[in-house]
Amino acid sequence: MNLFQVAWWNVQALRRRLLGLVAMVAVVGAVCLSAIGIASNAQGTTTSKVGESTANRSVTVDSPDGGPDTARLTEATEKRLAGIAHVESVQHRLQVSMPVRDNPEGADLLYATTYREALTPPVVKSVRKQLFPLHRGEVVFPASTHGVDLSSMLGRTVTVDAHRYVRPGVGDTVSDRVKVVGLYDPSWQFDGLDVAYADDATVVKWAAAAAGKTTDDYLRTSGWDQLTVVADSASQVPGVLKAVQRMNYPAVTLQQQLQALPGVLRLVRLTGNVLLGVLGVLAFAGAVTVTGALGRQRAQEVGILKAVGFRGRSVMGMLVAEMAIAGVVAAAAGVVLAVGASSAAAAGLRRIGDIAPYVRDAVPLPGTSTLISLSVATVVVVAAGAVLPARRAARMSPTEAMKDW
Repeated sequence: MNLFQVAWWNVQALRRRLLGLVAMVAVVGAVCLSAIGIASNAQGTTTSKVGESTANRSVTVDSPDGGPDTARLTEATEKRLAGIAHVESVQHRLQVSMPVRDNPEGADLLYATTYREALTPPVVKSVRKQLFPLHRGEVVFPASTHGVDLSSMLGRTVTVDAHRYVRPGVGDTVSDRVKVVGLYDPSWQFDGLDVAYADDATVVKWAAAAAGKTTDDYLRTSGWDQLTVVADSASQVPGVLKAVQRMNYPAVTLQQQLQALPGVLRLVRLTGNVLLGVLGVLAFAGAVTVTGALGRQRAQEVGILKAVGFRGRSVMGMLVAEMAIAGVVAAAAGVVLAVGASSAAAAGLRRIGDIAPYVRDAVPLPGTSTLISLSVATVVVVAAGAVLPARRAARMSPTEAMKDW
């Protein structure tokens, strides 16, 4: 008679006694699989969305403080930086004050800023689907500023007064008409407070007027107040940063500011690994307890088996096989429970705005190889926990076994 067949019959007969062990291993296993699945899903999404995003491949170069050995961020500087190896593009920023004359909401001073693709503001409302790049004379306001709601400004054409230099100590204003074509989330402050994004030509025109120069002369001598150098891959960012800094320009990267994110993900994955350790301890301890209890309760059965010729090794193998079958059932039940738990957890996390982008899968479970490995490990641990009590039961002589009963 096949040993595993006998073990399977025994498991069916003893299913009520084994239910506690199976339930405990299945529930803890489901929690572990859910935690590891969500962490892996978040890690993968982070790698694709953040790791190789334009923002994470960017190096921000600020305008120098007038040092004698450093040139301004002019058009010539922009070309020099574009020539660095592994640089995909160089995007410029220029900012100038923009008083809004006929703003009925009362927020009358904003700062016109050029748009950079690497740092696109989160638009909440717009007059068209594809808002950027902006056309000549278009601006994007913050949705609110200083507690004032600017929603009513969308689609309106307003008058702005830019400063114009005349001579030292003397200036006047240059009026211009611009159309508000979008509103962005004011919590986006990469370019500062009270920023209104405008097309390059308009911003340069106002900045040149404030400096008393023509636009061409302004870009040649004064230039931009910040440049964003975008590398062709995230792995090239450190090298590009060093090359920029060797040119004596102050530069930082968004990678340096995002270093905490992988730490958070490592913490989540560490939690999953700790839970795996807990699962192993519980499964082992449960198998030891249940097998020992069943061995004592089934002393008569063990005595009869040995009396009819079963070797101690066969009896031990049968008891261990029973626990292994219970482990298989527990592992399968854990996977089924993990599907439900992961689905519920993912649904809850997607309701949290900051976390939702990193939980894309409806059922964030680990990959097939990980599922199989963890399931096999569960069976092995449960079976290993049954070895010692099974050996103790198998060593009993038929007479001793019958006496204990």
